[in-house]
Amino acid sequence: MPLTSEKLDVLLHWLGSDPNAAGTEYLTIQKGLIAMFAAEGFSDAEDLADETINRVADRLPEIGPTYYGKPVRYFRGVARKIIFEAKRRKEIATDSPPERPTKPVDVGDEYNCLIRCLTFLSSKDRDLILDYHVYEGHDKVLNHLAMAEENKTSVNNLRVKTYRIRERLEKCVRECLERLNKRNENRSKAHL
Repeated sequence: MPLTSEKLDVLLHWLGSDPNAAGTEYLTIQKGLIAMFAAEGFSDAEDLADETINRVADRLPEIGPTYYGKPVRYFRGVARKIIFEAKRRKEIATDSPPERPTKPVDVGDEYNCLIRCLTFLSSKDRDLILDYHVYEGHDKVLNHLAMAEENKTSVNNLRVKTYRIRERLEKCVRECLERLNKRNENRSKAHL
């Protein structure tokens, strides 16, 4: 079911008392969810992000008053459940492991390479790096503190771990872009 205006109002209020900040938070969460689903290889990432938001909005009357922590963590937990369900449905339908699409539609090479490289990370590292880069400014600092506490480590250790993951991702993206450039050059030469 689509998100009704009443449910959207409740959801935005849960995300923050300032309407502008809540709207920005909503868009940040939505963008993060789309990236999460795309990294898992789903071509319908936007639809799955909408489904995640709808499920959270449906559960808000139950969990909203007692939920402790950043709302984005709850969204990501629901998204992980949807990923599991979608993969399971696909396995049952095809009776074989799900295949990842080779290229998302209408996005740049850099984005394609990033999504591809994210799939090479363990799910734990992928979740960590995506969670780490969700916010900007002061919210980013607060998020890093909460993540460190959740992972029972210091902020500095968390920073080092995400730095190492980011280095691996950047190397993978550079190599992927180099391969694409070489492939495009070879195609251009072949047409001459």
